[in-house]
Amino acid sequence: MLPESKLEEIYVKLHRIIPFSNVEGQGNRCSIFLQGCNINCLYCHNPETIPADDEHAKVVSLAYILNEIKKSMPFIRGITVSGGEPTLHYKKLVPLFIEVRKLGLTCYLDSNGFFDFEKIKELIEVTDKFLFDIKGVGRGLEHLCFDLKNVKGEESKNEVEKPSYMSQNIENLGKLLPLGKIEEVRLVHIKGFYDAYKTVDAIACVVKDYPEVLFKLIRVHGKGARDEAFITSKMPSVQEHEALAEYAKGIGLQHIVVIN
Repeated sequence: MLPESKLEEIYVKLHRIIPFSNVEGQGNRCSIFLQGCNINCLYCHNPETIPADDEHAKVVSLAYILNEIKKSMPFIRGITVSGGEPTLHYKKLVPLFIEVRKLGLTCYLDSNGFFDFEKIKELIEVTDKFLFDIKGVGRGLEHLCFDLKNVKGEESKNEVEKPSYMSQNIENLGKLLPLGKIEEVRLVHIKGFYDAYKTVDAIACVVKDYPEVLFKLIRVHGKGARDEAFITSKMPSVQEHEALAEYAKGIGLQHIVVIN
């Protein structure tokens, strides 16, 4: 692998670094947000990280990022790389993760699951855990997350071609679980786009035999979204949200955190 000095020669587009965070996986972690995403979720609370470029993003070397991580030691347990979608940068993250692990820190990825498993296999090997953000399954998901032309994140009547890899997220989750690579699975509960119960069924089918994996069920909120009023109109009621959580428990998802 590359010596640490070579990290000066590898560049990524960085959106921001949060030196200390306790909501990006186990323990206090340094959170690194890279620029660019392969999907376009209408409820995204970091929409500025979706395009390949943004006025607030800057091109930095891996050596710069490693140095910023070192500044947070010894107050962190590890790092979490998010975005955007961090697996887009899979080749560049491998040498960074190798160096970070030498420091005794764990390396997490916060991913939407839409990636080529074989292509990023080397990154998977040096990743301790994934925080897996399932966007939903089935009909309607293409309008929620795959309308790449909907830059305003608003209600749209655009014709959206259903991607051939729509089930890739669940398939990748199923491949990572036996490897012990999953810490949590998240689902943002939003009305009007996908069948929430069928989505929970699909998650339970692969997760229920791994009781250590956290299932985080989050009621969507409009605040921070590009079209706050539209997303707010798609919020399930607290009662609907709690009912979905009870259903999840009933089919075997026992390690649940419900966020209203």
